[in-house]
Amino acid sequence: MKEVKIEKCQYCGGEEFIEGNVASYGGTYVSTGGFRNAVLFAIVCRDCGSVVRTFCKTPEKLYPKKERRE
Repeated sequence: MKEVKIEKCQYCGGEEFIEGNVASYGGTYVSTGGFRNAVLFAIVCRDCGSVVRTFCKTPEKLYPKKERRE
């Protein structure tokens, strides 16, 4: 997975961020069937609280095992 560098909040211009995982049922599930899922994480601006990015660190888990690039 490529690393994305966030330098400035697009809403307030803040430059400090906190990373956390989305709680409870915030996982991503494949809509084409099956029970493959991946945990979502969020980058939050420390100044205004806006979520500036949501992502999963293991997107390969959303593919069937035979299609993964591990």
